[in-house]
Amino acid sequence: MWDGHLAKDYWVFTPQTATGAQMDMLERSGVKPSKDNPTTVFAILGVPHTAEWREEDFIRLTPSLDPTLWPEEAGQDQPLDAEGPPIP
Repeated sequence: MWDGHLAKDYWVFTPQTATGAQMDMLERSGVKPSKDNPTTVFAILGVPHTAEWREEDFIRLTPSLDPTLWPEEAGQDQPLDAEGPPIP
C-alpha cells in the first residue's frame, strides 16, 4: 500500500468466484488455470492468490494468508514506478 503498510494488515480476504473480467485478466497474464493445469498462483495488489479451475467458465480465486508468500519488506508491496503522492 502507498503508506508502507501491507494490505493484509487492513483488509479481510475471502475466496470468490472469478468474474468474467478477472478470467480475462488471468488469461491475458498467462495464469488462467485449465483442466490440464488446475491450479495457478498470481498476485493482485501484492496479495498472493490461488486460482483453481473447477469446471469450464468457473474459476475460484483464493487469497493466501500464508506469511511465506508475502513480501518481506513493506517497500516490495509498492509499484516501482509510482507516480504521484501516496494515497492516504
